Amino acid sequence: MENEFEKAKKFLKKIRWIDNEIDALIEDKKSYMDLATKRTSTWDGCGVHNSGCKDQMAEVTAKIADIENEICAKIDRLLDYKKKVSKVIEQIEDKECQKILVLKFARYMPMVDIADKMNMDRSTVYRKYNKAIKAVQEILSESDKEKQ
Repeated sequence: MENEFEKAKKFLKKIRWIDNEIDALIEDKKSYMDLATKRTSTWDGCGVHNSGCKDQMAEVTAKIADIENEICAKIDRLLDYKKKVSKVIEQIEDKECQKILVLKFARYMPMVDIADKMNMDRSTVYRKYNKAIKAVQEILSESDKEKQ
């Protein structure tokens, strides 16, 4: 069973997972678009008697539309989840802790860069990061208690 600290980190990391899913779908869409572009010249030469070419193009076009719909749905999910995470982060009293979490989980900034950006040494950033994760853990625990 995962501990509460890991659960809080997982809650924050989910933003990146959803974002990565969107990136993968965008790559899939690009490859289908490339396929459609490459095949268009070949399919243009298909005769009327060969409807298979048009069927294949229709399949590719339908797949692209499906992927676009899935991308839109995932983007909506990502935005909703970012709002949820933002509400949790805003409840943390220490503004530096808030900023560290935003830079780490919403902007995907490495801790070294966060330290540079905030003019802090790395150990201070890690200490504040752990403090922030513990605060998220407490907020999530309180939220879970209220739901019961």
